[in-house]
Amino acid sequence: MTMTKKLGSTLVGAVLVLGSTLPLTAEAQWIFVAHRAMNRIQQVTQDQDASQSQGQAPSRVTQVATVILDVPAKRVYDVASNATQNNQNVTVVSNDPASMTIKVKEADQSATLTVSALNKNVSQLMIVGSAPAGQNPQTSRIVNAAMNLCNDMGKKCELGSN
Repeated sequence: MTMTKKLGSTLVGAVLVLGSTLPLTAEAQWIFVAHRAMNRIQQVTQDQDASQSQGQAPSRVTQVATVILDVPAKRVYDVASNATQNNQNVTVVSNDPASMTIKVKEADQSATLTVSALNKNVSQLMIVGSAPAGQNPQTSRIVNAAMNLCNDMGKKCELGSN
């Protein structure tokens, strides 16, 4: 075997070995990151109004809460759908199994719940709620809804540090 062929074979072998290990390394990093984020509810609250820039108080507040669960998306959606149907305090505005989205309303507050599959057994639950400014319970309602759904699925979720 000539030196060029030997070098070429070695180079091809090295590329194949590296090529096959890189996706595993990336997947292992994703699993580590997802595992650290699992069952941690993250939340963001934002005042909603253009008048805020002119020194006026906002008219509405929007909050988003998300949590990654090691539960298949279909199960998360089914549990959420049952919970909203059985909650006499809210009106289900729409429930779309195809997009796994549920919209609910309570008085002048509204929320949209969406479930996304991240893989076969891991999903993301996102709840976006909107209420008139000054209604402090909005923050706790969205987080409590996520906590209640976690409990309904037998998962212990906690509020993450933002």
